[in-house]
Amino acid sequence: MTGFKSPALKGADVRHAAPRRVEPTGILHFTLSVSDLERARRFYEDVVGATFWRQNDTTVFMRCGENYFVLSRTGYHTAPNQGRDTLIHHAFMLKPEDFDAALAHVETSGVEVLLYEDKGHRSFIGRHAYFHDPDGNTIEFIDFGGIGDTAASDYQGRERRRMKPHLSGKALAEG
Repeated sequence: MTGFKSPALKGADVRHAAPRRVEPTGILHFTLSVSDLERARRFYEDVVGATFWRQNDTTVFMRCGENYFVLSRTGYHTAPNQGRDTLIHHAFMLKPEDFDAALAHVETSGVEVLLYEDKGHRSFIGRHAYFHDPDGNTIEFIDFGGIGDTAASDYQGRERRRMKPHLSGKALAEG
């Protein structure tokens, strides 16, 4: 091979090497699209409990424990879920002893909890509560109890697993 094909890598401080699959060491941050940086910052500080780190003209950097997330104003935000859906979400872990107070705080802040589940999660055990931020991004609070039994059969009673009209086979085929 003579080099990279992507124009973004031409002249970059990247040395071409023999291609191989590598394993990431972690996740540094994830980015949430928002329409108003100040409103989003206040929500994630006041309701979610995250800590402001720094800000520029398009982005607010937040911390949760030793992890980061970013709020970015793109100018073309679209909520990832329709209506009250919660499937596409961002999960924040809470201490079990803080979970009840956190949900009381969410509601006292004028935010509706859209979905609560305490059974049926095979991957991540704990109580799960979902709500939307002002831009329609879904936030999950979980009093994370550990990794579950991923070999168990699917739990059929989960509200979130019920087929939504926009996810029906017909809608997907037309999409």
